[in-house]
Amino acid sequence: MGAVLDQRQIMDDDVMVFSEQITTEGNPVANQKNSGRCWLFATTNVIRIFVSRKYNLDNFQLSQSYLYFVDHLSKANYFLEQMLDLVDEPFDSRTIQYLLANSETQDGGQYDMAVALIETYGLVPQSVYPESWNSSHSGELDTFLASKLREYAVELRTHLLDLRKTLKRKTALRGARELKNEQMKEVYRILATCCGTPPQPNERFIWEFIDSKKQYHRIVTTPLDFAKSHTGYDPSATMSLINDPRNTYERLYTVQRLGNVVGGRPIRYLNLEIEEIKDIAISLIKDNVPIWFGCDVEKASNTAAGIMDTKLYNYSDAFGTALTMTKRERLETGDSSMTHAMMFTGVHLDPETKRPIRWRVENSWGPEACNKGFLVMSDEWFTENVFQIVSPRSHVPPELVKLYDTGKVAELPPYDPMGALA
Repeated sequence: MGAVLDQRQIMDDDVMVFSEQITTEGNPVANQKNSGRCWLFATTNVIRIFVSRKYNLDNFQLSQSYLYFVDHLSKANYFLEQMLDLVDEPFDSRTIQYLLANSETQDGGQYDMAVALIETYGLVPQSVYPESWNSSHSGELDTFLASKLREYAVELRTHLLDLRKTLKRKTALRGARELKNEQMKEVYRILATCCGTPPQPNERFIWEFIDSKKQYHRIVTTPLDFAKSHTGYDPSATMSLINDPRNTYERLYTVQRLGNVVGGRPIRYLNLEIEEIKDIAISLIKDNVPIWFGCDVEKASNTAAGIMDTKLYNYSDAFGTALTMTKRERLETGDSSMTHAMMFTGVHLDPETKRPIRWRVENSWGPEACNKGFLVMSDEWFTENVFQIVSPRSHVPPELVKLYDTGKVAELPPYDPMGALA
């Protein structure tokens, strides 16, 4: 169908030419392969640019597999803690059934969850903890772990309820956590068997490399120290900005029971008008800062050609009818949500109005996909299908930073589309 409906003029207009573009892009273009780790790849793609600049590296990647390991480990613990916390709810409650059904979504995540991992476990170069077959082809491991976690949820809930028959609540909970700790040891063993044993957050490792000037470097560090001292970028000093037309703008939102690290950085979104989000994104690119963003990648896209444009497919001429729902209506009906995370590296501005015409996107599907790993996005596509960007606090207006820090946070239910995992 795509070949029939593609608008030839649109494809010709969506050229890879941009008036503003950051000076460093991914080398090589990263490849998440057969896994759903785009949110982690988008995060490491942003950070590796700063590492590359700091150490003059031509070819460098952070270990996405390391974050995959610690994320799966953390998510298992987070999920089991949710089951303990919800022990008084009926097992067939909507919340518990939603969490059980989505325990198999092991790969997906949100930006604040990536930051929680980095703050807790740090980062390592890919050379220190390389890709494994199971991190690159995660479906079978994820399916097995999902079933195991559901099994553990039943076992843990039953055990806690039995303990509470004879013990006080706090004592029973301590006993249940002893069982959970044994379950978590098994989860760790499964992950280590499939992916290899990663370095511990404070375990020293040696990072050796040759920079672009042919100079040798040997750095002794730890995952936590590497993230803090050697990346040149602080993901903790960032904010998630969303465009959700269902809800009030300039207000904070979170999603109940969404997270991965118990006690870690919470999910926090600041909801803004789409044009305000674009203004911040333009300022970032002008200042040579790449941008993590989340979108519904399948809408009006020809990823093989590397084009995302709302005018790409002419359904009216083909079928005599068009798709007319608004962004708000698509969210309300479940027709759209954030399905993929990527990185902005450029924007083309109208020379007169200085408003954006198209955006340059670095993907994580490898250099053979899209247009040598990149896509061009029309500005209208941004308006309709981009839901979130991440900005350093320094590029957000001070009054919005204050709101982010001190404003009241409204809670969305676990099954809200803003809780979708990229």
